[in-house]
Amino acid sequence: MTMTAPDPLRRALGHMATPVTLVTTVHDGRRYGFTANSFTSVSSNPPLVTVFLADTADCYGAFAATEQVAVNILAEGQGDLAKHFATKGADKFAAVDLHPDHVDVPVVADAMATILGRVELRQTAGDHLMLLIAVDDVIHSDREPLVYHNRTFRRLV
Repeated sequence: MTMTAPDPLRRALGHMATPVTLVTTVHDGRRYGFTANSFTSVSSNPPLVTVFLADTADCYGAFAATEQVAVNILAEGQGDLAKHFATKGADKFAAVDLHPDHVDVPVVADAMATILGRVELRQTAGDHLMLLIAVDDVIHSDREPLVYHNRTFRRLV
């Protein structure tokens, strides 16, 4: 079956619960970031994860060229931060507290976890850019994750 419209797929995938991440980097001395729920673990040996960025994103050029990224897995209660980073034209970093010990890439303070890594591979996939990230370090807390399901943030029970 060939689908011509993405609406049925979007509706179906909207019923799938996903983690919410802020993917951040520094490129040419400037910080960039975007909200992504298209994030997954790829391999544990070697440790690899992947995220996807829409080709319409303001920060597309930076992520198409950068080498180091942080995948900040948001914690419960950080929904406003996710919405802010998803807003086109917003000053993304005006509304976020950053971890003071990390200067190479922006690390969100109080995230559930942050994966620091290097872009191993870039691949165009439809209307998105896939970033395959080799994991260098992981910061983890005991906070509960922020979950997105059916167009709203949810709490795990």
